[in-house]
Amino acid sequence: MHKHFYILLAIIGIALSSCTPAEKQTAASEQLVPKTFAQAGQLDDLLTTLIAEGSVPGAAIMVVERGHEVYFNVVGNMDMENQIPQTRASIARYYSMTKPIVGIALMTLYEKGKFNLDDPIAKYLPEYSNLKVYVPATDTAEATLIEPERDVTIRDLMRHTSGMTYGLFTDTEVDNMYRQAGILNLTDTNAQMSEKLAKLPLLTHPGTQWIYSVSVDVQGRLIEVLSGKTLGEFLHEAIFDPLQMNHTGFTVKAADRELFGPAYSLGKDGLKRLSDDGQKPGMTVDLPFLNDVPFESGGSGLVSSIDDYAKFAKMLLGNGALGDVKILKSETLAMMTRDQLGDADHGWLGDDMGFGLDFAVKTGAMTEGRLPQPVGSYGWGGLAGTYFWVDPQNQLTVIFQTQVMGHDHANIRNRVVAAVYGLKNTPAN
Repeated sequence: MHKHFYILLAIIGIALSSCTPAEKQTAASEQLVPKTFAQAGQLDDLLTTLIAEGSVPGAAIMVVERGHEVYFNVVGNMDMENQIPQTRASIARYYSMTKPIVGIALMTLYEKGKFNLDDPIAKYLPEYSNLKVYVPATDTAEATLIEPERDVTIRDLMRHTSGMTYGLFTDTEVDNMYRQAGILNLTDTNAQMSEKLAKLPLLTHPGTQWIYSVSVDVQGRLIEVLSGKTLGEFLHEAIFDPLQMNHTGFTVKAADRELFGPAYSLGKDGLKRLSDDGQKPGMTVDLPFLNDVPFESGGSGLVSSIDDYAKFAKMLLGNGALGDVKILKSETLAMMTRDQLGDADHGWLGDDMGFGLDFAVKTGAMTEGRLPQPVGSYGWGGLAGTYFWVDPQNQLTVIFQTQVMGHDHANIRNRVVAAVYGLKNTPAN
């Protein structure tokens, strides 16, 4: 028996040695852990259903409990047209799941005494010294610009109360100004983006309303000024290298190119493969990820793998540490992951969801149609359907990876959360 065992090891070694680097990673990573999680069957069924109903081309879910992986499954195709399977090693556009990473990186500079949360951003980014608030026209008065009631602070950037907007998801006069100015243009550096943005008015007075915005892209520029490094360099130094997130960055690595598939949109006619043609800046699907463009978007620029992002999530679950690697103090992370909005208008977050510093935070009991997470859970998602959350109450973190814009049409995130907690009858839409 021993002889046969060593022969088997030799065969495995020869097989792996003949693989390309990407194939080695795939082969090693697909030795899946036993499905010991209580809701494993329900999660398996959900993934099968999502494929069968045509809501996703492929998807993967990982559950980590008390620091240990207790569930993983991957189904479907990374590339539907060419029938290329999604694997554990697949590289995806994580879009706005970049935001929590940039927030953690910025707070490592906070811990070094580089800034205070209530410092005006103009202290470090002087281009914002003369911001104005846009007051739209009425039946009796023309549109005008007025002085803000107070300065925009770094805390405002991190909790999305800066008064800035995105230029993508709403259609106000200020959003139109963003589009005309080319905010989020891939040919601009972070410094050039910031200079453009500072010339535009705020949509609301700082601190008064949660508005999803380019605030984290401004955080990215702030990191550059405070650290003296590019955003990409600093993220590697502060997060990716210590956590060995070797497949995460602003550009897909050459060795990972074969692991990076297309993105899709989900509409009434099903899944449609996307290209960059006609896509808004900030929503492009190939150019910024396959080319070294000047703009390193702190709000939406990273690609990653499910295992890489899980290292980041496990660090959060570990109160700022992963094993012997300490990224952030536990008290700093606790501050980031409790509601910071107070009396500010919560916007489309809803009554049961608050916002910390670059994390959405569950603050109230579940209401119909809302994410069925325990109070105190926190996380965020990405434009193409990626999603993660950390549940301190149950010592749990979950990472979901797919590449589908319009995923809300199939209520995918709510269904994933419901399956993790063993809830039934969550509708598809």
